[in-house]
Amino acid sequence: MKSGRYLFLVLVSIFCLFIVASRSLAATKNPGFKAGAAQREVTPPVGFTITHYDRKSIGVHDPLFARALVIEDKMGSSLAIVCLDFIGTDFEVCDKLRKTIRKEVGIEETVINCSHSHSSVRLVNDPAKEVAKWNDDTCKAIVEIVAEAKAGAVPVMLRSGRARAQVGFNRRKVMSDGTVPMRVNKQGADVPWVNVLVADNKKSGKPVAVLFETAAHPVIVPHKSGLTSADYPGASVARIRDKLGDNVIAMFGQGCCGNINGFPLRSTHELADKAGRELGDAVLKAIDESVPIKANKLQVRSAHTKLPSGKVPTMDIWQKWAESSKNDPNKMALLSKLKSLIEQGQAPPMRRFDAYAIMLGSDWCLVTMPGEMFCQYELWIDDKAPFEHTMTFAYTNGNCGYVATDKDYAIGLKGGYEVNRLYSENWGDWHSLCPKFSEQFGTPLIGSEEIVKKTVASLWLMD
Repeated sequence: MKSGRYLFLVLVSIFCLFIVASRSLAATKNPGFKAGAAQREVTPPVGFTITHYDRKSIGVHDPLFARALVIEDKMGSSLAIVCLDFIGTDFEVCDKLRKTIRKEVGIEETVINCSHSHSSVRLVNDPAKEVAKWNDDTCKAIVEIVAEAKAGAVPVMLRSGRARAQVGFNRRKVMSDGTVPMRVNKQGADVPWVNVLVADNKKSGKPVAVLFETAAHPVIVPHKSGLTSADYPGASVARIRDKLGDNVIAMFGQGCCGNINGFPLRSTHELADKAGRELGDAVLKAIDESVPIKANKLQVRSAHTKLPSGKVPTMDIWQKWAESSKNDPNKMALLSKLKSLIEQGQAPPMRRFDAYAIMLGSDWCLVTMPGEMFCQYELWIDDKAPFEHTMTFAYTNGNCGYVATDKDYAIGLKGGYEVNRLYSENWGDWHSLCPKFSEQFGTPLIGSEEIVKKTVASLWLMD
């Protein structure tokens, strides 16, 4: 009797070992996703111009980084997600970087997101010798970290999650006279959460990388500080690495924060650090509550369109601007182009708008858009996208300026800085800082919201 029971146990053990071995072999043949991540400090030297507002840096509060996450599926489809601690970049730089990464690293698609910290710098081509060298060195570093991330890719399990987070509030408040100044509007639309994507090493079970996204302008650092800073995103990354270990690459992606300011606005470095730590804690909570992504296929789709630009001003208005800007060569160069359009009765150029959807089956989708998208677009994507989990990036692969909603554009001349900057006292400041972003000489037309939504929704058609 005992010998029979012993034989039965032996057979059961052998069967279990066979099942385990079969599953291990299947996992080897069907590894699912691989992922790798890397980072490099890219802080410019002291003396560089911090943007925005412009001021010379006198030191560094916290360093700026370029970070990369590479994801590959079992069929060899690959994607690089690059997150930069910069206020922005432009289509020209992004197009060149993405082309170089495709050619030299072999990554099919790359999305490049900027955190939009107003205590950092802008990555654009600049003829100034020192700036050009830093630009070239930084672009080289970005390509190198993507290559490093790809070379270090390991089999991973991907997880997605969300937790409540309130870094900032709506910054547009309609006053009794119909004007819309920049004010804290806690009743206005915002994005009260943080989204996470976690890549866990299948062998060790430990995170390789954490990608997280929320939507709030990094403007808590005071605008008169001469210290370079990543603002609250830098502090949140530090918090996550402090808890999960320095081997984890934590990457912040900026969402649709065109009308959302970090809170409290332009206060102190200490309060920016506090907001970052609180966001980091929310990320850790989202990680703890995250769920596995069951899909094993990576799919990237893109759609490209243009947004119509508003009408040019009258010649009388042009004369007024020319008189006030006559001592500024940058502004006068742009005004010369504007005058030509007015005289020829031509509309300004349309805005380039490139949207991307990075999809993991029906489990997860990252939507990316250029420019300073109003938060309503992220809320709409979260509501309408046919996926279990979504993440949304603005400020990605280029900059097309602010993209508001039709309701905001309909306010007209009283609509405020974001929707009417050409007709405000800020127009010249913006043009001087961002000449490549402002060739449209104004904001998009009503109807742009529908174009954006149709373009993004076209990416969700599943095979």
